[in-house]
Amino acid sequence: MNFLWKKEKSIISKIEQYLQECDTCRDHFYTCMKQMVMKNNSDPGNKLVELVHESESKADDLRREIEYELYNKALIPESREDILNILETLDAIPNMFEEICFEMCLEKIQISDQFKQGFLTLVEKNLHAFALIREAIVGLFYKKMDVMDRIHRVDQYESEVDKIERDLIGQVFSSKLGKADKILLRHIIKNIAQISDLAQAVGDKLTIAIVKRRI
Repeated sequence: MNFLWKKEKSIISKIEQYLQECDTCRDHFYTCMKQMVMKNNSDPGNKLVELVHESESKADDLRREIEYELYNKALIPESREDILNILETLDAIPNMFEEICFEMCLEKIQISDQFKQGFLTLVEKNLHAFALIREAIVGLFYKKMDVMDRIHRVDQYESEVDKIERDLIGQVFSSKLGKADKILLRHIIKNIAQISDLAQAVGDKLTIAIVKRRI
């Protein structure tokens, strides 16, 4: 083990459980988005939205358990602070999954056929960035994984997402949609694109933790 002592296996196990719950939240988010984008099903009672909410809540609970255990274990303060910073930054991603789904659901946002593929591409690129940073966090505890390579690839995805975001917003505002619909879609697009921004922010925290241990 690379970052924590072997006796802290229980903390690592809880972190892996937390990451698995984040994965569940991501999977529900993707399924929910496909349904709302491709089928324009934004029924507020949508069970998929509730599944996103439930998995986000479970992830939150697990993160709090990890925080409690970190403060009660004999970790050196520096290591404890690094892990807490990484998890707190990551936790904004499942929160964003939930926020996007509720926003589309409650505001009954409809995606015109001309934008459907662009929206799904934007979602998928951001979820690739999330998957990479999730792997990087696991890699922090095991020497066999190249953490910096994954962080670099997150940066690449973030750049791709920026371009897709700009192009999609440009298409929306060049369309014949009403001004209010354009503004709603722009807000959703920006929230989706923020997922890769958040993944990049986690990468920055990971980089700091790694560099500190090389000094």
